[in-house]
Amino acid sequence: MATNERTEEQVQIDTEALRMRSRGYTYQQIADNMGCSKPTAYARVQRALAAIPAEAAEEYRRLENDRLDTLQAIAMHEAMTKKSMQAIDRVLHIMDRRAKLLGLDAPTKTEVITLDAIDAEIRRLETQLGENDVAGTRTAGETTQA
Repeated sequence: MATNERTEEQVQIDTEALRMRSRGYTYQQIADNMGCSKPTAYARVQRALAAIPAEAAEEYRRLENDRLDTLQAIAMHEAMTKKSMQAIDRVLHIMDRRAKLLGLDAPTKTEVITLDAIDAEIRRLETQLGENDVAGTRTAGETTQA
């Protein structure tokens, strides 16, 4: 058997780790329940997720999003009616979880331009403009002579 193939027992263990994660367990709680390290618990969940077809993963996101909707409605009601700081924190935590689930907090790509790069671009453009001016003068002179 190739080293990347999992045994039936490994598949079951990974699937159970994913079930726990989908019930809201932290990776540390999964590790404690399964008698393994936190990184191993994470790896088990990731292997189980990788084995799920894309449609099933999308269904999981939809179900998780529905659960978050329900929880957020409850927490929001508490936050609005009782002005509870704990409920407000819970709403923010749920919103943060939803953002992670939907990939809304993905890092934005930024481009850093140094002054040297700007100076080099200015010199390049000035050179290009100078070449165009010389070509434009020649063309205008040639047209006048004709």
